[in-house]
Amino acid sequence: MALIGQGGIGKTSLAVKLLEALGIELSSRTPVTHCPYPLVIYFQVQLGTSFDDITEFLLRDGFGIDTREGLQRSEEKIAKIIQGFAQQPCLFLLDNLETILHPANHPQARQAMSPEWGQFLNALVYQQHQCQTIITSRDIPADFTDPRYENTEPDSELVQIETVTGVATKAGVEILRQRHLRDKIADLQWVSAKVEGHVFLLTQLAAVGKGKPGYLRKHPELVTKKAEPILREQLMRQNEAARDLLRRMCVLRVGIDCQGLTFLRLYQENDSRFEKAVRMAESVNFTEEEIGETEAIIGQLVDSSLVQSRYDEENCEVLYDLHRVIVEFLQADYKHELQKLWKIAYNFYSLVKKPDNPQTIEDLRPVLEYQHFAFKLENYGEAYNLLDNHLKKYLRRWGYWDLFKNLYEQLQPHVDEDTKAYCLMGIGEMYRDFGNLSQAQLYLHGALSTSQKQHNKIYIAKSLSMLGDIECLRYNSEEAECLYQNSLEIYRELGDQQGQAISYGQLGNIQVNRGELDQAEQLYRQYLQIMEELNQRDEIATGYGCLADIESNRGNFKEAVRLYQQSLKLRIESNNKLGIAESFGCMGHIQRAYGNYDEAEQLYQQALQIMTGLDKGDGIALGIYCLGANELAKGNLPKAELLLKDALTKMEKLEIKHYIARVNYELAKLERQRGNIDLAENYYNTAHQLFGQLGAVKDLERIQREWLSQDDS
Repeated sequence: MALIGQGGIGKTSLAVKLLEALGIELSSRTPVTHCPYPLVIYFQVQLGTSFDDITEFLLRDGFGIDTREGLQRSEEKIAKIIQGFAQQPCLFLLDNLETILHPANHPQARQAMSPEWGQFLNALVYQQHQCQTIITSRDIPADFTDPRYENTEPDSELVQIETVTGVATKAGVEILRQRHLRDKIADLQWVSAKVEGHVFLLTQLAAVGKGKPGYLRKHPELVTKKAEPILREQLMRQNEAARDLLRRMCVLRVGIDCQGLTFLRLYQENDSRFEKAVRMAESVNFTEEEIGETEAIIGQLVDSSLVQSRYDEENCEVLYDLHRVIVEFLQADYKHELQKLWKIAYNFYSLVKKPDNPQTIEDLRPVLEYQHFAFKLENYGEAYNLLDNHLKKYLRRWGYWDLFKNLYEQLQPHVDEDTKAYCLMGIGEMYRDFGNLSQAQLYLHGALSTSQKQHNKIYIAKSLSMLGDIECLRYNSEEAECLYQNSLEIYRELGDQQGQAISYGQLGNIQVNRGELDQAEQLYRQYLQIMEELNQRDEIATGYGCLADIESNRGNFKEAVRLYQQSLKLRIESNNKLGIAESFGCMGHIQRAYGNYDEAEQLYQQALQIMTGLDKGDGIALGIYCLGANELAKGNLPKAELLLKDALTKMEKLEIKHYIARVNYELAKLERQRGNIDLAENYYNTAHQLFGQLGAVKDLERIQREWLSQDDS
């Protein structure tokens, strides 16, 4: 087994842990009785270690053979060692092997510096014996391959190569705490993630930060400073072509295939082949020889633990990227060239074909990178168009709220006034969907003000509509209705059918809150008719869901289920994760109404799982509330209380007054069942007061009727 990784990444520590798992303590030199190996040998290669040093150690200390008797030639010594390994099972740990290997910039890269060492390593792989060998090295030894053939790989049946990439973030935090750092857990997690589990760097940073809580988080440049000696040594072992490819890769954020690396490696501004490709938006065709040269260079860098590789099973290709520490080191080293490097990457991603029907975030990755490098080069108009025309629809549909919001916030200071209003609306929309209504309102008022100054009626209508959503979520029905009506008038003036449909749907929500189900149904059907004419499938699904809500409120559960299933089918087809979660939640309500509590719980859990994955605060709070109400209906009071109070905390933080009222009412019912009448009355009064403030007449009537009926019983 070959443990390969950067210097200080933790290869030796891992090897020692493997020995300890077998019951072997190196300090005691004695295996425990249940150890499967009668003989365990550890040898650390150091600068200047010769072939005679290792053979004398193995023969004398390992097998008790006097090396002065008759063993003169290297072949004889190797044969004697293999003979010893053949006589009994043993474990041999050979540490820091890169010390005796030629560096990657040498003509005999990764081969042993002495022929005898090379013969010995090859014998460990290909000759018959009972020894299992573990080596640690920064480079994969070339002598592990069959010497009869050139450019071959080690036989995977004989040599298992494991790339050591560092410890997990949690383990990194434990290393820092063992070294008595008193920083906050969040800061320790940041440090561990920053070095991606590089053990040596963790220990070095622990020494710097000991006794100074918060110091490491405040001085992120220390990571690069501590990594510099290790990385400079590794880079000096590479040839110029390899170092140049690393330089060009250091600005990349995601993995790239060999074709892409060939573009990066060969790109020159004055090369007509690349100039024509960029001008015509056509891909560059590379020769087999050019791609082969890239494969050789990247293979060398992977074998030297400077580049990471992973196999993408879906696309059947190998992708390459850099360890985070290496990225930061190289970017600091080439800080004056970053503009040039960004442009190379920008030109590459500009030629990658945009997907017609992306299904996952990975399908959109080339567009995200194209947008990123356009922004880096201050091509703000292009960056905005890529976000608005190619990314927005899918990022919203798939629930990548943070990413979408961050991209808008990043662009907003750099765009013109018309575009600025749209960016502010996008950010406000994201905060609204997160449940942060105050922040959403702030951005949307900014969008409205900017749109009014520009006399941009469509943006004025959209801003008013979104501000109406904020008031609707707060159950300020009159304010919401006024904003929606103003928005609808502008949409009618402009002849914007989709805008009118959205307004009808929003006004329908107001009528539902008031309990006016017939009026709400009429408005929802107007919404659905227009969306069907426009063939807007996500919006059609929403329309079916709204009509299902009406039937559910009327108690027509069979029809409600039919409509919810129609809505869910469309949402699954378009991979609308938020809509899918909402459909699961609504169908859970139906099952709870039927008394099918286990089925309801399963649907609520599915909805909550999606909302958690989307990090949608109000959806998470609502999901927990639904599970709590379901447990209460089952009679499981302790679990119901735990869930409802968790939901209440989250809803109060998000200012969702309507659901704060609902949770208080559920807690009132819970305490009444326990016989805690005073506490139950307090929760009930809070719910009653909130529903009254919100003008939720039907909810008030419902809780009053239920509360009085329980008094009578």
